[in-house]
Amino acid sequence: MKLKIKVALVRLLQSFLSFIPVKKNRIMFYAHNRKGYVCNPAALMTAIQQKYPEEYELIWVTGFPESCEKREGITVVRQRSLEYFRYFIRTKYFVTNDMVDESLVKKRGQIFIDTWHGGGAYKKVGIGTIGEDEVFAENFLKWYGRLDYFLSSCQMCTDLYAKAFYLKPDIFLETGTPRNDIFFRKQEETKQKVRDFYHISPKTKIILFAPSFQHSAPEKEQYDRNVLQNVVEELHRKTKEDWVMLYRAHYYSEVDKKTEQLWLKDGNAYYEMQDLLYTADILVTDFSSCIWDFALTGRPIILMENRLAEYESEDRGFFVPYEFWPYIKIQDLSQLVDTILQYEAEDFSDRYAEHMQKMGSFETGSACEQVIDTIFRGEEYEKYER
Repeated sequence: MKLKIKVALVRLLQSFLSFIPVKKNRIMFYAHNRKGYVCNPAALMTAIQQKYPEEYELIWVTGFPESCEKREGITVVRQRSLEYFRYFIRTKYFVTNDMVDESLVKKRGQIFIDTWHGGGAYKKVGIGTIGEDEVFAENFLKWYGRLDYFLSSCQMCTDLYAKAFYLKPDIFLETGTPRNDIFFRKQEETKQKVRDFYHISPKTKIILFAPSFQHSAPEKEQYDRNVLQNVVEELHRKTKEDWVMLYRAHYYSEVDKKTEQLWLKDGNAYYEMQDLLYTADILVTDFSSCIWDFALTGRPIILMENRLAEYESEDRGFFVPYEFWPYIKIQDLSQLVDTILQYEAEDFSDRYAEHMQKMGSFETGSACEQVIDTIFRGEEYEKYER
């Protein structure tokens, strides 16, 4: 109740101040509940700064300002702080990767952009996932009803998300995913950065283990670290090569770091998931949308099916039927070692490309450029007010 009153008051104050003009070169970015500069908003922010240095005022919004290292030209503010609202009142563009904060009052001249935070259209999202959550239902249109643009990774995303979020089809920008531009160019420095962070040698093979979050039973996302360590040790014994596993829990989940072992590393310690995907040799997950991103590498993707039945019946379920997903499927961790040994050297590029074509993929490696040209430098572009 106290939170509702605070939100109502701050919205009222913004309404009184709506006469204050926006600054046409100010952009605010927010990656929902994430640490560091991450996901599509960060990819877009970096591209803008590189292409038009010092031309835009870039504001990074976060609930964890201590996780954001100081960057030249980037102002970091805490979400829902006084500074946050002070910047927003004069902001032209607000970029988020999920819902729009209901405490914000949109006024004439402001543009809200949703980059979303997952590629493809595998898991159900939007109104169909509300269930009995009255708070979700009450705030749904506040979160998504004010959007001017929604970035789409594929045609199925456009078609299904328009219905799921009650959005007009013409607000979708079919550009692909800004954070996935990384997979269309060689960036050896990114791989080196990840390996240096974890002290992993160049010859060591990396398994990224990234199970998705299960709303109906979040405790089932926690896997026995000893079992995972044994997987890596067995791979080492059988291949005579070095392996390491990065255990990346969903950001909603609490991460237990006490059981980290020699060849099992905390995948959450490194904030940007795309760097880990770019560097990893193999991805192991269940239903995480990062499969769409990693498929752009052509490297092996292994799905675990041990939670499949209950996920479909008790959790969100899927837009795209699971049987059409073109990835390697195993029942549980007991099959992981043999599966990796069988497929670790195989190139799945053609198989994934065929799947993406069926999904109507818009991924071309130019998402950031398209967004910048369409929204920030489009026909309505004017000389910025300082």
